Amino acid sequence: MHRAFAAWLTERPWHAAVAVVLCGTLSQLLLPLTVLACAIPVLSALRFGPRIGIGMAAIGTASACWLIYALAPTVLPGTFSGIALTFFGPLALALLLKRTGSLNLCFQIAVLAASLLLVVVHSVLADPVAVWRTVLTQLLDAVQAPGTAAERDAFVTAVAPSMWGALGAMALAFVFGTLLLGRWWDSLLREETGAFGSEYRLLRLGIALGVAVSVVFVLAFATDIPLVAALTWIGFVALTFQGLAAAHRSRAGGRLSRGWLTAIYVLLVVPLSMMQTMFVLATWGFADNWLRPRRPASL
Repeated sequence: MHRAFAAWLTERPWHAAVAVVLCGTLSQLLLPLTVLACAIPVLSALRFGPRIGIGMAAIGTASACWLIYALAPTVLPGTFSGIALTFFGPLALALLLKRTGSLNLCFQIAVLAASLLLVVVHSVLADPVAVWRTVLTQLLDAVQAPGTAAERDAFVTAVAPSMWGALGAMALAFVFGTLLLGRWWDSLLREETGAFGSEYRLLRLGIALGVAVSVVFVLAFATDIPLVAALTWIGFVALTFQGLAAAHRSRAGGRLSRGWLTAIYVLLVVPLSMMQTMFVLATWGFADNWLRPRRPASL
């Protein structure tokens, strides 16, 4: 089914344009369609080059922004910037992948870019935590959340410092996950049997990013610096991707059954088990980054 859909998208440019308009517009109502909408420019760039990919990303961004403005004309301008990021972020990685052929380099660049974005946010804003205190307080008041005022204040105080990090981690997961979907579609069309799996199984943070993530985790236990707390989320998601790659490598090597690999994916999408599964995968990824023998040409 995925191959047939990808073939239809690339058969005529207007096919992709129609699909990205529909998915981009409806993505604000059905969030899973956001991944499809943003993967279409990735596929277009990998198949036809930067011009077509940029055009598709622009069409998708315009469609999603139009619906947001139609539903809520007073929406914050930052929302439109976020929508543009969801389309052009994966596209930028796709162009890098097309030029270098290295999915692992794209992974490392995505982790680094998400980290630098958090650094910029915490450098520009006088009090980045206060922004989320205000937003969370207004949200709780709007939904008339149960509990006393003191309990709600305690909740806001506990959650606010991690919100920028959680948002950055979600952006990293979405942008890189969308790139993976677009690259998978591309490999199906090229009939590169097993090529995408081989690329994904090689994902690795490497020495420099591995050391940086380790230092961030140590500082997170020793300090309460908001930026450090935010960066731990980026490291957590990055290691989860590597842990999942290690699981696929174990499956390819016969050390993990298909049933266990399927169970991992199921547990990742079930809300009650998502965080626990990510923690296990992140731990696996951390060990894999340091214990797996490095290839001579790895980064």
